[in-house]
Amino acid sequence: MFISILTGHVSDENDEILKSRFAQELRHPPQGLLQTFLIQSQDAPRHWQIISVWRSPEAYEQAHSEKVTEVCVQMFCDAGGTPERTTFHVVGNYTRMV
Repeated sequence: MFISILTGHVSDENDEILKSRFAQELRHPPQGLLQTFLIQSQDAPRHWQIISVWRSPEAYEQAHSEKVTEVCVQMFCDAGGTPERTTFHVVGNYTRMV
């Protein structure tokens, strides 16, 4: 697995733009995307992240080369933010099945 995280700040008056664009884009997720989360900081409500879990680094790279990952960047830009991306290789994980 591979994780990408976009981090940015969005003003209170623009957070609905980010939330609605995120929901809209999830109607047609990229093939290699396993999970994605739009999260808002409790301590700093203007601080948002989009965390995406990809099947593999190759799946992420394919989506990135096809500019599919730029949709999330554009979401932040449309909401008045400028995001930064970090990427991570998953070294270990735990999933509780309920």
